[in-house]
Amino acid sequence: MIAKAVVRMPEVRAALERAYVILGGGTTNAYVAQELLGRDIEPARFTAGISTKGLLCVTNPADRVPFPLVFHKGELVQKTVKEAFEDFHRETVVIKGGNAIDPEGNVGVITSGFDGGTVAATIGTITSQGLNYIVPIGLEKMVASVKDGALFAGAKTLDYSMGADFGMYLLTRAKVVTEIQALKILFDLEAKHVASGGIGGSEGAVVLIAWGDDANMRKAIDLIEAIKGEKPVAGLKAVCETCRYSCRFAGMKESELPAWLQAAR
Repeated sequence: MIAKAVVRMPEVRAALERAYVILGGGTTNAYVAQELLGRDIEPARFTAGISTKGLLCVTNPADRVPFPLVFHKGELVQKTVKEAFEDFHRETVVIKGGNAIDPEGNVGVITSGFDGGTVAATIGTITSQGLNYIVPIGLEKMVASVKDGALFAGAKTLDYSMGADFGMYLLTRAKVVTEIQALKILFDLEAKHVASGGIGGSEGAVVLIAWGDDANMRKAIDLIEAIKGEKPVAGLKAVCETCRYSCRFAGMKESELPAWLQAAR
């Protein structure tokens, strides 16, 4: 639902018509890619890092689908992010995944790569030229304060990490698209996030109350019921024995891993 809303945003439609859409990695962004390309992309493979199997982990490079994807006037092109920025258009948008969202609309992006990843490659031009990130992100990633969380993150400040050691960007000018904004964009409905969590397949679930025009509500219900049954996103974990990150399990052979982690591969 979030992905369908993103491609309907006026900013994205203008960029698809006249400029560039630069689509970063991430599981939610994989669904955006599906909407733009009209074909399936396995979400777990459209990532460099992922929270999976009980760890913050790195996606094995051999398993990844290449990204960012760069679209020029709606067509996928073989250009780098730098080349797209150099052919500057005011309508260009960058769609970036996130790992945390707070009630103020701040976005946290975890980074484990030494060079800072996609944000490092884009934030200079976005900030200096007045562009905006669009961040599709589910409300299950809601935290009390991204600002406070980012103050404590930093790979070399951690003495122990169950998973890849990491830092976190704080993005304050992003245009966030959660389930709430998606309902507004797609169906002109208002909504409130009232509860979270669950078990038996509802881990990470969010509970929303929505209201608005009856006909639009019926359309929203039809879409949501159609989405129910979407298969869970599979997790792809790095090979611990060859992983370079300062993780509790880095360098361990498969036979040396705890039973729960062996079973998770």
